[in-house]
Amino acid sequence: MPAIGVAKSAVLFHLLNFNLLMDLGAPPPESDTVPSNTLEEKCWTVYGQTTCFSLRPPWLHTSRPVVKPPLAPDQIRTLFTLFTRLNDTVPATLDPGDLSSVVNAPFILDKPFTVISHGYSSYGGTAWVKMLTGELLRASDQNVIVVDWSMGARPPYTQAVANIRLVGAQLAYLIHTLNKFADVPISSFHLVGHSLGSHLNGHTGTYLRDTYGLFLPRITALDPAEPYFNDTHTITRLDPSDALFVDVIHTDDSPILGFPLSVGMTQPIGHLDFFPNGGHQQPGCDGNIQCQHHRAITLFTESIRQSCPLSAVSCNSYEEFIEGECWGCDGDHYCSPMGVAAAPLPLQPLTKFFLHTNDHSPYCGYHYRVSVEVNNNTEARQHDGEFAIIYLRLTGNKDKSQAIQLSEKSRYYEAGTVHRRVILTHDLGHLKTVGVTLQYPGFMFNFMIWRLKNPVLHLKSITIEPLGQNVKWRYCFEDTIQRMGREYKLTDDHYC
Repeated sequence: MPAIGVAKSAVLFHLLNFNLLMDLGAPPPESDTVPSNTLEEKCWTVYGQTTCFSLRPPWLHTSRPVVKPPLAPDQIRTLFTLFTRLNDTVPATLDPGDLSSVVNAPFILDKPFTVISHGYSSYGGTAWVKMLTGELLRASDQNVIVVDWSMGARPPYTQAVANIRLVGAQLAYLIHTLNKFADVPISSFHLVGHSLGSHLNGHTGTYLRDTYGLFLPRITALDPAEPYFNDTHTITRLDPSDALFVDVIHTDDSPILGFPLSVGMTQPIGHLDFFPNGGHQQPGCDGNIQCQHHRAITLFTESIRQSCPLSAVSCNSYEEFIEGECWGCDGDHYCSPMGVAAAPLPLQPLTKFFLHTNDHSPYCGYHYRVSVEVNNNTEARQHDGEFAIIYLRLTGNKDKSQAIQLSEKSRYYEAGTVHRRVILTHDLGHLKTVGVTLQYPGFMFNFMIWRLKNPVLHLKSITIEPLGQNVKWRYCFEDTIQRMGREYKLTDDHYC
């Protein structure tokens, strides 16, 4: 299908009115809607303050051809609820329009505040919000505020996009109120949002900075929504200026019906942008868009318990990462935990980080770089190379891996070449043995019939390097050739 322009992509999304940005959970309750208008700005009273919302460029843009004003506050009916370890099942309601409900709320003054915002066609009581709230409170004594803007999150999508501007202003006012009247330092706040909730938090950061002179310390975006935000002005979406530290997890950049428009953002928009599995085709999702869009939530939630590391490496592209061209945690490349433990690094904004994850919980694991070196002797050169798929079984003093396929497709192993691949498995500890099995690709039979008699490789060595450790294990083959279908077991005796 031929590529189409950004404007046509956005128009397509608007006309089809997909409900693809759904969080998992029941649909929000019904509400009346307000028809669009042609005003250049719309003003509403937000907790006693007049707040105006421009409908002119850059809010109107080729990537967002329909711009609407936010619904009225009494139509969106934003609800803020507070959870702590003392009231983890029955939350307290915070009403920024009623100062006493905020200053007298049962929050824990000297503990951090995590604020959770859901996305399109979702609500504050959805399963993932409850799970994340519970994990946060189990992990540490803190305050968790849930933003429920479900009345404004219902279709059409273009109206929900407009509504997050007002909800962002409301959340900013609540944080300002806690800061000014309840002595909560602005440094206590960490905003976490999914999908449209990510951009909602971006608006909050803008209002806090421009209206109240307050700078949020951190915003975490979980697969922020792309339609109506990709390639738009930074004022219309989340960007690094909205907090001192903005970290983003991208898990779904799958094209919608083959068009260059996806549910999740494809471009980096934070200080550190994490792309697990390249930001697409999440293991275990089998291409399901909702599963992939939701995976960012799952990974962030799992990072709280941190049963194993979700370590990522800075790199220009996923292809370079999986080929082992970006490796190590010093020098030209940085390593960072993805999730709740992420922290600022001395890097330029929009820096990309990549990592592998598993297809089920625990999604985390340990990265290893495997280097396969092909001999360059006379025999290897005369053989003129060979196609093969290599499988490894690694055994350490702590654990052993499953069979690991080094490449999705066959590779051509030519004399004098080195082939690298980054893999994910358990913490193996000190490596003891490496099992190497070669498989000849069946589809080559018809094209290389002259090679069927003796398909062999001429491997010299295999090197294994764990990420973040100053150690490597290099094993050399005793046999000068390796035959297909046979496992070669390399042990301590094969160190070279």
